Amino acid sequence: MEISSKNELALGFLEELGRMKPERLRQIIENAVGEKLAATLFEYARKVIQADPSKIMENASSLLLLGYLIKVHEEGGIPPENPPA
Repeated sequence: MEISSKNELALGFLEELGRMKPERLRQIIENAVGEKLAATLFEYARKVIQADPSKIMENASSLLLLGYLIKVHEEGGIPPENPPA
């Protein structure tokens, strides 16, 4: 299957994660993220979720988006801010 969009790529990876053995996921996290960053992100997510447990769905989706934006930032893909018109 040819991946034609970021959306399809993300959906495919999420499906793969759903089938992945926990040991393999831990290996990927250790190799791609590192223990220290993983702990930092976990702590941040915990604080966000605990701040308002009634908004867990909104917060969870925001955290997923934030993780993607961190990746884009690491790759230098965040465009500069446009000056006010």
